[in-house]
Amino acid sequence: MKQLRQRKVLIIDEINYTRLGIDYALSNYGYKVTSVRNGEEAMKNIISELPDIVILSPRYNDINGMDVMKNMKEYFRLRLDIAQGAEPPIIAMVASKNSKQAREAQYLGASAILFKPINIQELPSLIASTIAKEHKPTHQSRKKILIFDGEIRSHKFIESVLANENYDFETSESESETIAKIRNRKFDMAVLDISSFESDVLDSLKKIREVAEEMPIITVTAFGGQISEEDFADLKIQKHFTKPINVIEFQSLVDGLMAERAKEGSADNESKIDENASNVDNLIDGITNQMENK
Repeated sequence: MKQLRQRKVLIIDEINYTRLGIDYALSNYGYKVTSVRNGEEAMKNIISELPDIVILSPRYNDINGMDVMKNMKEYFRLRLDIAQGAEPPIIAMVASKNSKQAREAQYLGASAILFKPINIQELPSLIASTIAKEHKPTHQSRKKILIFDGEIRSHKFIESVLANENYDFETSESESETIAKIRNRKFDMAVLDISSFESDVLDSLKKIREVAEEMPIITVTAFGGQISEEDFADLKIQKHFTKPINVIEFQSLVDGLMAERAKEGSADNESKIDENASNVDNLIDGITNQMENK
């Protein structure tokens, strides 16, 4: 019988008894647990062990408590030589729902947020579900497409039109969720139904462009005249479709744009790996200096 690899959990918490309690609970469920006290120790573990999930507890009312998460995100952004999907999901444990830490953790892309005091009994199942959700096996060349449409049937229709073994789809159900996902994750394209925006269409598209300057965007709508052709051009919208969309033209456009993205990625990847290697070294040196000065 094939033996499953033991899942690795990294706990970051300056409080000893909290680390020990979580360590004990998770070890009983078969997880390989490492617990550390600060960001420097955390980054050393992430680089050497590449954990499957991270449980982060920033110091109480510490305005810099999210530095560890920022450094992790930056590290994996720079490490283009690491396989896609290697970045571990993060569960953040914060003091209260209304705290600055809770808002910042959500902004930075924490997969789950727990509010203290936590129920340790529920932690193993949360970890299992988070790993399963975040670590779906995908080929490195697969392209990620975000679809936002206020109607579920339209979501499904667009996915069926674009059905392709090289594409992975993710959907959002609101304008704010769309912007948050584009800010926190890397997509190769977004298909947006602008008639589903809750606020001014032009303002919403400008916000999206601010957080994803180069990402191809295709817009669709059930209504005409919501935005001018000049605005579409200024915002670098690749194409605007009015429903019912021309399926053949839509498929051809998406496949062509994704092929271009694949060429750009292969051309840029080798040069960026060498450049980012030195950036990674500088990042680690900076973290070490931060810890020594505290």
